[in-house]
Amino acid sequence: MPMILFRVIYTSLFLLFFQSFLFGQYQTAYPDIPRIDVHTHMAEDSIALSHYPDLRTQLEKETGIDLALWLNLGNGQTPIVNREKVQRISHGRIASAIADYSAHDGLDIAPTDLLAYKKQGYAGYKIWSGPWYRKLEKKEDGYPYIDHPIHEATFAEMEKIGLTGASVHIADPNGPFGKRTPWLADPIEYWKEIMAWVHVLDRHPDLKVVMAHGNWLMCQDAQIDFLRYLLATYPGLHIDLAATFQYYDLVNPDNLRAFMVEWADRILFATDIGGWQESHVTQERIQQYIRAFQILETAELVDGSFFNKKPIQGLGLPREVLEKIYYKNALKIYPELTRQWKSLGYKSANKD
Repeated sequence: MPMILFRVIYTSLFLLFFQSFLFGQYQTAYPDIPRIDVHTHMAEDSIALSHYPDLRTQLEKETGIDLALWLNLGNGQTPIVNREKVQRISHGRIASAIADYSAHDGLDIAPTDLLAYKKQGYAGYKIWSGPWYRKLEKKEDGYPYIDHPIHEATFAEMEKIGLTGASVHIADPNGPFGKRTPWLADPIEYWKEIMAWVHVLDRHPDLKVVMAHGNWLMCQDAQIDFLRYLLATYPGLHIDLAATFQYYDLVNPDNLRAFMVEWADRILFATDIGGWQESHVTQERIQQYIRAFQILETAELVDGSFFNKKPIQGLGLPREVLEKIYYKNALKIYPELTRQWKSLGYKSANKD
């Protein structure tokens, strides 16, 4: 009898281990906190638009995570998507913004057209102004920095009509000495681009904006301190976390955690996820999201961030901080997301 009991226990433990190993499941401690991803690039990719709701269903079934809504920022090929088509294919799970990836050549969308887009239900205005050399062969061509006077009418109109800057992209990541990132290795050029954006904020103090990728000020501890300064100085400034997870090994995790707790009212969850090549929902797609949530929710050493496999120390953020980052801040700054949120059966900032 003892031997039979031993075999039963052994078999049960083996099956539990095998299932965990096979599916790599992470069970969230916060199944009652829904999440919004405010930075994605699905454009009008019908496969992606139809599969992300399927990913949501599978993610909730396997982990308890309720990934409720995405914000689609278009892409360089399709900056203004058909929002009705996006909503139809995604069953209301994907909202849309207008987008402009031509800042270095002069923005394509006229300031006088912005109000009409807002009234049509577009959530905000995405502007891409990364390093000028990613768009221009020569620096003197076009308008390499975001504070060029050619852009003033656009920001003035956004400020006037209350159109949110949706994950405005400035600069590219610049790591500490000895660990410079390939995206923007030159710290002098990096700070020129960052300070050009500060000039815009100085000229438009009432501008409401979400900065993509934490304004790329999360790759060094001193950058995080500068980000503290920006958030303290400009009350309309918010940041998203898109693509930042992969650089958390470059900073002190205690500093990063303290920053997120201190400025929880101004941080939004995001990933920078794009189109879809697969014909179905893959475990890798699911694991991408799981890793991001693990980094924020647990104090574990996580085997990879959203986009790569470098070990990242989890931050173990408090529940009230997670609620703000995951969905409350997005609903506060994007009225269109609130409308779509309620249409999905959620009540204001609380889940039914």
